[in-house]
Amino acid sequence: MGSHRYHSIVAWVFVFTIVLATTVIPFRADFEVESLELPVAAAPPPPPVDVFRGTFQRNETLSTILASFDFSNSIVYEITEAVRPVFDVRRFRRQEFELIRDHAGQFLSFEYIIDDERTLKVERVAEGFEARIDQLPLEMHVDTVIAEVNSSLWNALSGYPKGDRLVMEIVDVFNSRVDFYRDIRAGDQIRIIIEGMYHRGQFVKYGGIRAAEFLNRGKSLQAYPYLDEYYDENGMSTRRSLLPAPLEFTRISSNFSRARLHPILDTVRAHRGVDYAAPTGTAVWAASDGTVTYAGTNGGFGRFVRLRHPNGAITEYAHLSSVLVNVGDRVRQKDVIGRVGMTGLATGNHLHYQLMQDGVYVNPRQARLDPPQPIAASHREPFMRSIRPLRAQIQSLHLSPDTLLAEE
Repeated sequence: MGSHRYHSIVAWVFVFTIVLATTVIPFRADFEVESLELPVAAAPPPPPVDVFRGTFQRNETLSTILASFDFSNSIVYEITEAVRPVFDVRRFRRQEFELIRDHAGQFLSFEYIIDDERTLKVERVAEGFEARIDQLPLEMHVDTVIAEVNSSLWNALSGYPKGDRLVMEIVDVFNSRVDFYRDIRAGDQIRIIIEGMYHRGQFVKYGGIRAAEFLNRGKSLQAYPYLDEYYDENGMSTRRSLLPAPLEFTRISSNFSRARLHPILDTVRAHRGVDYAAPTGTAVWAASDGTVTYAGTNGGFGRFVRLRHPNGAITEYAHLSSVLVNVGDRVRQKDVIGRVGMTGLATGNHLHYQLMQDGVYVNPRQARLDPPQPIAASHREPFMRSIRPLRAQIQSLHLSPDTLLAEE
């Protein structure tokens, strides 16, 4: 009986072992295989690059800049030859550049700011090097400018980036209501909300004016752009019917006079216009809408243009280096009709500008003007609504040590 029981136990153990071998062991084998799977390794980080920024110095060339980074003569030559078809390698000026090379010191790219609009870009490609001219990528910020005007607008804004350009913008906005040579008083203020264009955080140029205020002799003169024209806070156009200075000039070299000693002829005679000194080639604009009645050489006036305007006025432009219109052409105010020069009897580069009203030459800076025009009735309500926050912002500006604020 005991022997029979013993054999029964052995048989059950044998059966249990067989079952365990055919079930648990395969399952464990499968489990072990799954547990051995390894995660995919993350891609290694890209190799570091070195970024260098600098500015071309006097007498530096592209070749000397590249050589200073220890590139071989052959690499310098290849890059220079790639640039030559798209940009004159003799025209590098005191402008910023950026050079990037990899961790091994190999050239990757070079970028040079040509001007406010363009950049030269050189990159390594499979075949060697490729150069091209791109538009300069710019970021727009909203800047505020506020300055006290004591002696002149030039001096007041000279501390701002490209202050001369800023002066021209302000003169263009307010010249219908302010004579910036005679009307300035100590303590006057200029306040502007203007778009500032930046590249890599560095100021490049100004964009459009969003709002401007000139506090002249305690009186507030405001201007807001709308549909390509400026209007004051009451919706009246600030456009002048006749420009007193049809160009961007540096100074008045001779004023209107009934009796002036001629600098070349050494005789006293009437000076029936205003002389605006400016660099040769400066654009000369039509002072108002009109028709070209003379375009060519006119004795001591040199190259000369005459325009007749719808209100009967006549404007004349003398000593031009070039004439860009023909008799019979119809022009709009601020169309370019010629360029500043010193042709004829002239001792320096300037525009001699004359104005005739009712058959008599008059001082262009004191001319009789047509009254300003109101904004169209259909635009008045949206215009007034659009300037409301700008009026509040510009009237909140006050002089402080930090007068140029950039906002994202």
